[in-house]
Amino acid sequence: MEYETSSGAPSAPATAYSYLRLSSKRQANSEQSKTYRDGFRRQVAMRDEYLAKNPHLTLDTRLVLHDIGVSGYTGANVARGGGGKLAAFLAEVEAGRIAPGSHLLVESLDRMSRQQVGRAQAVLLSLVNSGIVVVSLTDNQVYRESRDPSQFIMSIMSLTRAHEESVVKATRLRQTWERKRQVALERPISGRCPAWLKVVDGKFVVDDGRVEVVKEILGHLADGVGRDRIARILNEKGEKPWGHGTQWHGGTVQKLTDNRALIGEFQPHKLVYEERNGVMVAKRVPVGEPIPDYFPRVVDDKLWTRARSVAVKRRLGKAPNAGGRQGTYVTNLFGEVAACRVCGKRMNYRDRGPRSFAVLRCSGERAGTCTNDFRFPYQDNENAILSWLIKVDFSGKAPGEAAKLDQKLRQAVAKRDELQARGEAIVRDVGASSRFAKAPLAEIEAELNRLESRIAELGAQVLALKSSGGNEERRMAVSHLMKLWQDKAPQEQVFAARWRIRQIVRETIQEMWCHPDGYVDILTIDGGIHLFRDGYWWDPEEEMWLPWAGAMLGGGYWATKKELARRAVWLAEARAVREAKHNKQ
Repeated sequence: MEYETSSGAPSAPATAYSYLRLSSKRQANSEQSKTYRDGFRRQVAMRDEYLAKNPHLTLDTRLVLHDIGVSGYTGANVARGGGGKLAAFLAEVEAGRIAPGSHLLVESLDRMSRQQVGRAQAVLLSLVNSGIVVVSLTDNQVYRESRDPSQFIMSIMSLTRAHEESVVKATRLRQTWERKRQVALERPISGRCPAWLKVVDGKFVVDDGRVEVVKEILGHLADGVGRDRIARILNEKGEKPWGHGTQWHGGTVQKLTDNRALIGEFQPHKLVYEERNGVMVAKRVPVGEPIPDYFPRVVDDKLWTRARSVAVKRRLGKAPNAGGRQGTYVTNLFGEVAACRVCGKRMNYRDRGPRSFAVLRCSGERAGTCTNDFRFPYQDNENAILSWLIKVDFSGKAPGEAAKLDQKLRQAVAKRDELQARGEAIVRDVGASSRFAKAPLAEIEAELNRLESRIAELGAQVLALKSSGGNEERRMAVSHLMKLWQDKAPQEQVFAARWRIRQIVRETIQEMWCHPDGYVDILTIDGGIHLFRDGYWWDPEEEMWLPWAGAMLGGGYWATKKELARRAVWLAEARAVREAKHNKQ
């Protein structure tokens, strides 16, 4: 049909802009037209038919106003500063680059917006008041400044109906998932499952090959290997990724290692909408408690807890060199635990080249703020600590310490659950986007992050204590490193072995204090205190200083003649004290 001006004269030539929107990208896929309504082609056909009946309109091809897969219900297509094409058109109108009298062709008003009627009509009025003619093709309605005001009352009804339809659709979708969640304890609610599982006859079945890769990935993470490095390891081995990508990435590894489906849990979620810059943004939030044993468990508690402890520390930036490069050799096994007994600052690893020996030096003294100027010989102390580490038995005090840690762990979990419930109550009562909710929610989130880190740390300590009666794992790790050195193995293998030992050190040692007289105190997770100095460790049962294991086999020490002479003095004094004590007995 041909529209006329209010005076009855033929319409003047004008430019027409075509706005097409589909909430789902698959509606535009012609290959799926048998399954999904081909909304894109329908809108194009209606537009072309209208243009054929109104030859005074010329279709603009400069602006492609297609919002495909963009929601009108959330307002994503009209949000200022967003990527919506209708928002871009509105900006062009406001800037005066779209001439008054131009036509905007839409299938119906709900293509422009399905938001609450006030916001939806504001979009329409903004265009009309700027001189744009909005044409709704489905009902042949033309909105312009000169039209009868009653027409805009009809638009309110149309926009209200569109919004209510979206609300009903969202409500029904939530109800459907609520019903599915209710039966989740009895059977799988979806054919979708983690990549290491598959569905066979309505049941989840483990893919053994992929589970081995899962365990390898968790093992690397538990050993302190970063996710980017894990991805490189997998790519170098030729392990094909399980998704659509061509290679593994750190983000892919993180999604896998963070997935509690590895221990069989399924956490139901629901979508909630919060307003951000004028757009209702969907956010997945947990619903209720996780459902245990929904999926087949593929990793045990020990590996999961060790890996989570490392992952949480990395996420909160508390892991050593979190997010940074580690180089090709782990030079300092004690970087996170070694501290100065005088000022409490970290001990720095210093190596001045082949004519000197590496030392630990107080970072405060180096900056001129501490008096502890002792240079702790690094390699000799490392050798002594590793020699002690493969022999020490924590089982004596472990049960009592584990019970204390269990109690602390329960208290931390209870506090976390309380904060979680408090935050959910605030969101439920006033909404997450309310200005009154933002401050308390931010405080709750910060405290939850701290508690998550503490829970992961306590869990790892409890597991380490409960399994600390034997030293097989520690002994095997150190023996493996020694063999790699003897065989002059590739640097990458030595790197992985030292990385594993560094993680064992972090799991075993709570504090490592470096005194200004050269002594080193180590506080272990069972509450014990152990003493070291210059490549020797104190054996309380024998009441004597023992050299590192390699020294007894002719391995020697990494020290200058002057340093060895100094050691001989205090060793002689220690032997004299021991002999005098035994003579008195």
